[in-house]
Amino acid sequence: MGYAQFTRPDGQPVYLKTDDVQDFAPVPADGPLMGPLTQGTRITFHNQSHQDVKELADEVERRIAAA
Repeated sequence: MGYAQFTRPDGQPVYLKTDDVQDFAPVPADGPLMGPLTQGTRITFHNQSHQDVKELADEVERRIAAA
């Protein structure tokens, strides 16, 4: 079990437990599911909550794998 650091939409750091991550994908840029970012990644957890981060999906994947 590891933790990975990312950047929240407001610029603050957030540390996520990698075992809780179910999936991640680019943030929706429009529509009812869009968030505060136009670019970044939406990380979805096993409990179906999510966290949008500024890092792009390739970087999110790298950090999760390294944790």
